[in-house]
Amino acid sequence: MPKASFNCSCKFVQSIYWMLFAITDIETTGSHAAGNGIIEIGVVLHDGEKVIREFTSLIDPGVRLPQYIVALTGINDEMLEGAPPFHQVADELEEIFEDAIFVAHNVNFDFSFIKAEFAAIGRNWNAPRLCTMRLARKAMPGLKSYGLGNLCTILDITNAAAHRALSDAYAATRVFEISREKIDEPEFRKMIARASGEVYMPPNLNLDDYNRLPESCGVYYMLNEKGKPVYIGKANNIKKRVKQHFTTNSEGKRMQAFMKEIHQIRVELTGTELIALLLEDSEIRRHWPAYNSAQKRKSQRVNIVKYTDQKGYDRLAMQISNRPMTAHKTFFSEHAARTWLGQLSSEFGIDPRLIGMNVFDIHADLPPYVEHNEVLSSAVQILHTREPSFVIKGTGRHDDELSYVVVRNGLLQGYVYYPSTENAPDFEVLSLNTIQPSETNMSIVNNINSRFKGYIDISPLVHQVPI
Repeated sequence: MPKASFNCSCKFVQSIYWMLFAITDIETTGSHAAGNGIIEIGVVLHDGEKVIREFTSLIDPGVRLPQYIVALTGINDEMLEGAPPFHQVADELEEIFEDAIFVAHNVNFDFSFIKAEFAAIGRNWNAPRLCTMRLARKAMPGLKSYGLGNLCTILDITNAAAHRALSDAYAATRVFEISREKIDEPEFRKMIARASGEVYMPPNLNLDDYNRLPESCGVYYMLNEKGKPVYIGKANNIKKRVKQHFTTNSEGKRMQAFMKEIHQIRVELTGTELIALLLEDSEIRRHWPAYNSAQKRKSQRVNIVKYTDQKGYDRLAMQISNRPMTAHKTFFSEHAARTWLGQLSSEFGIDPRLIGMNVFDIHADLPPYVEHNEVLSSAVQILHTREPSFVIKGTGRHDDELSYVVVRNGLLQGYVYYPSTENAPDFEVLSLNTIQPSETNMSIVNNINSRFKGYIDISPLVHQVPI
């Protein structure tokens, strides 16, 4: 078993003019640090001008290797027999990493594994980071791919043992050297500043896209390479919330995959958190992004539909569907729908057989259909108009407008923005940004009452207009 190798044992001191870069690559048992381990590590210590030291070692992960890892790396269980576990090389690695910028291709992947290995032996290791993938993207914009293999091809970099740690670390070193030559020093130093945010960003996301994010209320869309949303969220401060996504729990398999997917972020300002909540729910149900979970189950609606039978009787029936459809009234549970039908029958004397309810006395005569149809129509209208109708007025997306969320007869209709310099709009003729009702947004609406700031009761106005 080969021991860790070194080119130099000197200790260097970082100054403002001279920085050390520990350009690192690892091979692992899997794609995420949670539940996987390192099997090989290679580090190239660089002073900004030349390589001054190298380190490489196989690492015993304490488990048998998956076959696909053997096929990918060429490392097998026999090669790891007698290899040191991570804790035996930890001191040496800490010395190498001390006072150095930690550099890797897709840096958060390698960083998360090494940090987890140190944490497993009770050490809180941290270091400033730099990503050669992001560095190459800034130095050479417009390439189809910034994967290490593609960059080696484009830049004519020899990588004689791809997917072996030290060889990949040297390949990343050449990417580092070539890219740094194309970036001026102030921009380079900005990339490695701890507060820049660069180090936390997904490898395929342009930092300028993040820096342009507003610190305002709205909905944000994280898009993949094809422009399809992979995650949709809402926030009072979009920029702050987006950063939280990238700085929290980066070791899991799902998070690692999520970070690789993100190429662009699009935002839609809403003015108020209420509209942000409603729009977020609506957009998640429209796009079904892969990394949203709370609303992934499609809404089951219990629709009350009206039809006329061959004898002229107007009837009501329940139909369960998870798709929007034209309905006389919609509920989100069968119990709520039956309760409403029961109220219709008991309060207005409507024969339950004609509104889809099971009854014991199936032989009693039905009322004349003309009389029944008139009573049913009147009863439904009365119950319908008892549902609250109101508008919630709030701030707009800028100082020159206001926002209005409109609820008619207990159902969310949508929202609209209107100039703040004009009188309140006519909500009966106003064209709204419509939102399909769901369990979530109806719960939001049902929790709104007259104590909500900006509440305007429009029931008298709505009740004058047939629905």
